Amino acid sequence: MTTSGRQFPKQTYTRPAGLIRRLGAMMYDFLIIVAIWMLLGFARLPFVPEGVDAMNDHAGPGFQSVLFLVTFGFFTFFWRRTGQTLGMQAWRIRIQNSDGRAITLTQSLMRFFCGAFSLVCLGLGHFWMLFSPSKKTWPDSFSESEVVYVPSDKEITRLHADDENAAEPAGKESRKKSKKKS
Repeated sequence: MTTSGRQFPKQTYTRPAGLIRRLGAMMYDFLIIVAIWMLLGFARLPFVPEGVDAMNDHAGPGFQSVLFLVTFGFFTFFWRRTGQTLGMQAWRIRIQNSDGRAITLTQSLMRFFCGAFSLVCLGLGHFWMLFSPSKKTWPDSFSESEVVYVPSDKEITRLHADDENAAEPAGKESRKKSKKKS
């Protein structure tokens, strides 16, 4: 896959996202998508022919295609722009290439269809990460992307301080050794 997307910040402290975070983000995004579908359904009501019961009306392929395109557009827009849908932002996870760049349109398409297929298989593609040595789901593998946990600025500050504290004793020990040799 090509890696022409923009570089995301804060790569030093990212780590692979766990299954619970991924499922939580999926649930948030599912609720948002359902709300969007409902708005589209309400917007369609004025165009339902008179005398047709709108509650029993079968929408047909045109409306279903609109729902599909809007859903794909929602995910692709966020994945390509920030690497995070609204649910992913809440759970602090991001989709990116292994080099930390935004995914491409082709990767978004692969990820979208593979994710849908995984859900049709009762989530097997997402639970696959529990058994995979690389901890990747089917959408991760087929789209050649990864989902990472992005720590908050507060966590990064704490991790940075921990790194400095861990490096400090080693520096003191080397100074003590150099003083003893002198």
